Amino acid sequence: MKKIYLLLAMCGAGLSAHAQLNVAYHQSGLPFASVSYDFGRFHPDFRVGTDAFTSSLDPELTLNYKFVNKEDYYVYGGLGARTNNLAGAVVPVGIVVFPFAKKRLGFHTELSVIGISEDAAVLRGSWGIKFRFGRAEEGPGI
Repeated sequence: MKKIYLLLAMCGAGLSAHAQLNVAYHQSGLPFASVSYDFGRFHPDFRVGTDAFTSSLDPELTLNYKFVNKEDYYVYGGLGARTNNLAGAVVPVGIVVFPFAKKRLGFHTELSVIGISEDAAVLRGSWGIKFRFGRAEEGPGI
């Protein structure tokens, strides 16, 4: 429960810092939905598994950094943690492309190593869509 309060506090701080809200869906063998905020080149991402019982949503929290941050696309990498199934570290690397004039709707692909432990890890590939709320048409410097 403390993790949820921390996430809400981060979201509230983001609104006051002119952050930008994003929602995304990632399709894969381990699909998930996410909510994130952009703080310049940083974007914390809260993710929950889909196609699962509510008792095992497998929440993840990652902090991603945009290594390349252009108007039409960005390339990111990050580090985070995951609970429940495949608990442990999460290391995502991905690209998001915004092909339309208003840079609100984008398409993404990501490769993540999840559940890193002494026993094993899983390599998860995903693709999907991302929607940005707010002033997305102004480009990446928001």
